[in-house]
Amino acid sequence: MIKSLKQISLFFNIDDNTLNEIASFSKILNFKKDNIIYYEGEKNNYFYGIVNGGVLMYDTDLKGEIIPKNQFGCGDIFGLISQIQNKPYCLSAKTINDTTLIAINYDKFKTYISSPPFSDRIIKMLSNQIMQEIEFNKLQKYDTTQRVIYTLLNFPQKFVRKKKYMLAKELNMSPETLSRILSKLKNEGIICYCDKSIKVLDYSKLKNKLK
Repeated sequence: MIKSLKQISLFFNIDDNTLNEIASFSKILNFKKDNIIYYEGEKNNYFYGIVNGGVLMYDTDLKGEIIPKNQFGCGDIFGLISQIQNKPYCLSAKTINDTTLIAINYDKFKTYISSPPFSDRIIKMLSNQIMQEIEFNKLQKYDTTQRVIYTLLNFPQKFVRKKKYMLAKELNMSPETLSRILSKLKNEGIICYCDKSIKVLDYSKLKNKLK
């Protein structure tokens, strides 16, 4: 358990005695691809760290279609904000692939969060998430091509092993439109496809297209 905790960013370089205490109220969970971890509106006492795999946070529209909101990978934590606010989960969470999680009992962990280094790390983590949401909301002022370019420049992790139809939903465009824009950028030598991900080759040209 301690070895797994050490892979979570919140617990980097924490002494073994403290990790042993946290391990005593934590548990390892294994999920297959596309398994639901929890639904929006559910409430329990746990937040989660990702040991391996990936997790998609999503909302649903009136037709029940998935609207991707965020994606987390190895070392990330999720579900903590709802615990701090003592509210139900505001989004649903599902696995992107086979995933191993650590579920940590917040009622027992909360005695640690007012002291460094946990307090500092949690404040920084929440601040980063808020700033990312603010930056991503700026997409609304751009057209479809500019939305893709802005995301490539500011949120390149969204193009790493992510299903195209989910990314298209997140960017509020059809998968066909997204494919057409990416193909054009690829033909211009600005991006390339590498190991099921998209890599920017020429940041200067990409930035000029946003002007």
